[in-house]
Amino acid sequence: MIYCVGIDISCTTFIHSCQLDSDDEVRDRATFYVNVLKQLQKALSTAYILNGLQVSVVGLERALHQYTLEPSEAAFDMKSVPLATQPTFDQKVRDVPGEAPSSKPAQDKVAASRQDVYQEQLAQVPELANLGALFKSSNPLEVTESETEYYVQCIKHTFSNYIVFQFDCTNTLNDQLLEKVNVEMEPAEGFEVTKIIPCNSLPYNKPGTTYTLVRLPSEPTQVTGTFACTLKFVVKDCDPQTGEPDDEGYDDEYVLEDVEVNVADHVQKIMKPNFAASWEEVGPENELEDTYALSSMSTLEEAIKNIIQYMGLQPCERSDKVGEGKSSHTLYLAGVFRGGHDALVRAKLALDTSGVTMQLTVRSTDPSVSEVLATAVA
Repeated sequence: MIYCVGIDISCTTFIHSCQLDSDDEVRDRATFYVNVLKQLQKALSTAYILNGLQVSVVGLERALHQYTLEPSEAAFDMKSVPLATQPTFDQKVRDVPGEAPSSKPAQDKVAASRQDVYQEQLAQVPELANLGALFKSSNPLEVTESETEYYVQCIKHTFSNYIVFQFDCTNTLNDQLLEKVNVEMEPAEGFEVTKIIPCNSLPYNKPGTTYTLVRLPSEPTQVTGTFACTLKFVVKDCDPQTGEPDDEGYDDEYVLEDVEVNVADHVQKIMKPNFAASWEEVGPENELEDTYALSSMSTLEEAIKNIIQYMGLQPCERSDKVGEGKSSHTLYLAGVFRGGHDALVRAKLALDTSGVTMQLTVRSTDPSVSEVLATAVA
């Protein structure tokens, strides 16, 4: 209804009275909505009322504070603010060997603000402090078996032009001290390793972190790749009882599992409560459509799960749920691609004896993003 000028004015008059409410949050929200509605702009109303402002509150505060410290004639850019991450509740915490298993329950609040925590941590590393706003952080990925002598997890941090690979390492050997620990990555085509930040010392059972900074390809549609990884370090044998290391050490290495960079690493999930309005707002200018045969998928549910996982987009309007006995379904997905570009996907699925057929339609505010997503499942 906010697109009807007459009703807009009536809504504004009604909401204006709420600015006198006794609750400060009600007053703040009323002031915000009144000012948006007064503009009589469809795009503005869609972005800030229908779909809401989906940014990190902590990130917004930090960005606004930084803006006030560095006066500029340019208007404040909301694209510089990290997006609010969708909460995840399935993260596993690995217990440190030799210690009692953790009895702490899953911390939902921590999961919801995980990206803000990573932003703060990365800002403390001088070599990584000037990369800009953190766009997305992946869940930890094990790149060694959990019971090996060196346990390593990788977290991918995506920025506008870079990916930071964070390797959290644990040395489980009590007769070794590791020094100058780093991960050497063999970059995929188009990617460039620009800096390696080693962990200077990795004693027994004390986790440490090393970072590898990789520049993204200049070609905007080149976003995926596989990286071969090798853990390199200097070993100093030490007394298991005292922990006292030898004076001299020797070079050694340990081959890790490959790390994949996929489409989902460049996409942040965003909920669009009114998908149809957002679809029309983005418009058909950069629309791409294609049909795919997902012959390896035997059910609609399996197809939907894999599409969501690979694209990294947020299902809207409960379209990830398939009605019982249905042989066709439409999936609506929304998100923001690295660089602040809106991305919407409509996948029409049909199940037959040969598998699942998908008609995929992509709309984005950037033509390269449409191409990336339209070919993601090819």
